[in-house]
Amino acid sequence: MKSISKYSLLLLGALSLGSCNDWLDVNVDPNNPTNVGPEYVLPAAQASIMAVTGGSFAIIGGIWAQHWTQAHVSTQYKTIDSYDLQPADYNNSWTELYAGGLNDFEDVKRKATESGNHNLVLQAVAGQTYGFQILADWFDKIPLSEALQIDGTRTPKYDEGPAIYAELLKRLDDALALDFDNGKSTQVSSDLVFGTLSQAEQITQWRRFANTLKLKMYLRQINSANSAAALAAIQTMLTNNTEFLTTHASITAFVDEPGRSNPLYESNVRQLNTATNLRLSKTLQSYLEINKDLARLNAYFTPGTSGQYGLAQGDFDVSTTVVAPNVPSVSKLSATDPFYFFSLDEVDFMLSEAYLRTGNNVQAKTFYDQGVAAAYAKFNLAFDASRISTGGVYAFPVAGTTEAKLKAIMYQKWVAMYKQGYESFWDQARTGYPEISAVPASNASYIPGQWTYAVNGVTGRLFPKRILYTSASRDVNPGNTPAPAKVTDKIWWMK
Repeated sequence: MKSISKYSLLLLGALSLGSCNDWLDVNVDPNNPTNVGPEYVLPAAQASIMAVTGGSFAIIGGIWAQHWTQAHVSTQYKTIDSYDLQPADYNNSWTELYAGGLNDFEDVKRKATESGNHNLVLQAVAGQTYGFQILADWFDKIPLSEALQIDGTRTPKYDEGPAIYAELLKRLDDALALDFDNGKSTQVSSDLVFGTLSQAEQITQWRRFANTLKLKMYLRQINSANSAAALAAIQTMLTNNTEFLTTHASITAFVDEPGRSNPLYESNVRQLNTATNLRLSKTLQSYLEINKDLARLNAYFTPGTSGQYGLAQGDFDVSTTVVAPNVPSVSKLSATDPFYFFSLDEVDFMLSEAYLRTGNNVQAKTFYDQGVAAAYAKFNLAFDASRISTGGVYAFPVAGTTEAKLKAIMYQKWVAMYKQGYESFWDQARTGYPEISAVPASNASYIPGQWTYAVNGVTGRLFPKRILYTSASRDVNPGNTPAPAKVTDKIWWMK
């Protein structure tokens, strides 16, 4: 939970070398970009959103999604793994997003609108919406309608969750409706995601990105009071053959040097000067082993001294005389791992769920099968198609109930979202899959893959649902920051 502003600026320099060399000659604070061209502010905004999402939020997401758990020989993430969060824990993440990425996107959006470069406007709106949505899903109420208006108010109100989603979806629709053939919507080479594409291809991919983000936000609401409207919107998108991402939306140009590497590696390994904080969770291990999926288990974790070994979730106080220090498997993190805004397998599973929800079981199976295959490809693993063939361990339950099909989709998405665990954490909270186990992982009746309550949990067997409102916000905006919440309080769209 260290400060990441310096990291994101260093990273920006590394990622910008091939696309916007002039950036390095701009002697201006990029978080106060009054005199900087929007094409140079854009990558700073993208790097800021990435640094938070792929750093501190990826760590807590992976722990709460039970991909990994706190090592029993260190202490860094004990409060996360025991659900014992404090209001100051995510001050830096909150501040970085509002003062950094979201603010920078606002500057890009304003200047690009003035110049008529609608391609750049779309990129700014899509990136900013992604950042706001991440915040809203962690905190519930956040400043939006009055946010980023320094000349208007420095104490913005917190908007309600449903209103936030409605406004963000409207912003995406407005950006998608712009005229991209106005002669001013030029290619933006400084874009860290699709900057190598031609003008037309770049616009196409950002349109697909915005549509995919809309689909994710509609799926979020599927079990909320907005369920009917969300389902109707999903049906309309599918009926209209809306184009979604067909490739990763990612940042890949990392270097194995301080401040220039993947944010999860930078946050968890380099800045902490240890690579062993995050260990294999018994929850994930049990599911992969029961399905003889050792390829993914070995791709995700370096085995301990006795082979692959997972700690029970939150069992960080187990004695080293019981479990030796180097027995639990260690999460494999590389300085050059990609960061995914959306990975292709994630999009496939989203579409599988969308088609299932709208009654098209054939397409649900098609995208499910594609998603499973893409999940292996993401980690450069050979895929054995017999796994999803009739009788295979991951075969789509064609003859099963809708609920059985949803369960299959969500379990495979959970396994696939390793290093993107926040998505699985949110998926479980809205669908109930993976299920919650009534017994610990050590019990003979434990069902592999079901989530277990942390051994050292402090919330009375209630699972966490959110990050607490930050003390940083309360210190400067006490009149509007909502009353303190509990970590077990649900976000508005949760089941």
